[in-house]
Amino acid sequence: MTAKATQAATVRPYQENGEIRLVGLTKQFGNSYAVQNIDLTIPHGSYCCLLGPSGCGKTTILRMIAGHETPTSGEIYIGDQMVVGKPPVERGTAMMFQSYALFPHLTILDNVAFYLKMRNVGKEERRQRAQEMLQRVQLDHLKDRMPAQLSGGQQQRVALARSLITNPKVLLLDEPLSALDEFLRLRMRGELKSLQSELGITFVHVTHTQPEAIALADMVVVMDTGRIEQADTANVIFNRPKTPYVARFMGGQNVLTGTVEGNSGDVAKLKSGEGATFEVKSGQVPAAVGSKMSITVRRDHITLRRSNAETPTAAINSLTGVVEATEYQGSYVKVTLKAAGGVFVANVSDRAYFAEPVDTGDAVVATWATEDVHVLSRVDTGVAGDSYLDGGH
Repeated sequence: MTAKATQAATVRPYQENGEIRLVGLTKQFGNSYAVQNIDLTIPHGSYCCLLGPSGCGKTTILRMIAGHETPTSGEIYIGDQMVVGKPPVERGTAMMFQSYALFPHLTILDNVAFYLKMRNVGKEERRQRAQEMLQRVQLDHLKDRMPAQLSGGQQQRVALARSLITNPKVLLLDEPLSALDEFLRLRMRGELKSLQSELGITFVHVTHTQPEAIALADMVVVMDTGRIEQADTANVIFNRPKTPYVARFMGGQNVLTGTVEGNSGDVAKLKSGEGATFEVKSGQVPAAVGSKMSITVRRDHITLRRSNAETPTAAINSLTGVVEATEYQGSYVKVTLKAAGGVFVANVSDRAYFAEPVDTGDAVVATWATEDVHVLSRVDTGVAGDSYLDGGH
């Protein structure tokens, strides 16, 4: 956002408390639960992404916060106010829809001013405030155009300006980037984050795209079938997932399962059902000897080398497999292996890969350091026999 645009926008500051608390929140449609017993606090002024696959309940939560859906049970607080039963206009929220929902017969200026008109704000004042908001999103020079004359990114900024014109405590965004091409999506990601930091209000952003959530969010909430699997910072969610589901859904991790065999010094040893031996820092191991445990290893922490007669087959923290596919990703090459227990993936830096390339059908050994192993709080049940089941991203 340019300094000129920031100085020109003189709408009143966003100072009201936009903390959101969901307490025992449940939404039932017939015999099915869209959301079940959700407890969550989203701090004031944070950028929160609700992340999960289609049907996990994230949009239902957004609509209940906005007042477009009524909870079956539970409470929703915005600031210190319980808002269940209140109409959307009394909640201090604004919602930006996936489709943008601009009025095709109104100019850009009148689109942005529309919500003020609904609140009986005088024509001169609402047009002045709409002009200021368009300056904030750098579209004031297009104020007299119609929506059909704008690009997708410009339409999105108009929708954003219209949502912010009422000075909400909370802005709710439903898949706001999904209709944009990749280049524009990356650009708008930066603009959304910059605007949220500038305004200091709470943003709640629904997405099914992992990189989008990691790039934007102070707080990522990973959901599955109406429940929260994990809520934390993007760094913790990606590097220290709690469950096999989160590890797989976020991508970038391999999930392995073994039985605790014992401790030796500061490490504990696990043995997989296929006979591979893994080491874990003993301080991470809460399970007793003989119990099962699941661990993760980041794909970019894997080292690959060709397998040959001199290669030890029983090395600790290693797996042998056959290359199923390679995908060049620019800065790295994604190498998918078929190992004894299932699929295993290594993201090899482009420099390392092209120094010693491997191809489909090659036998390789994957190795990693004990320091790079993370223990999950839940044992993987996965698919029968798939101890190394890949997340698919």
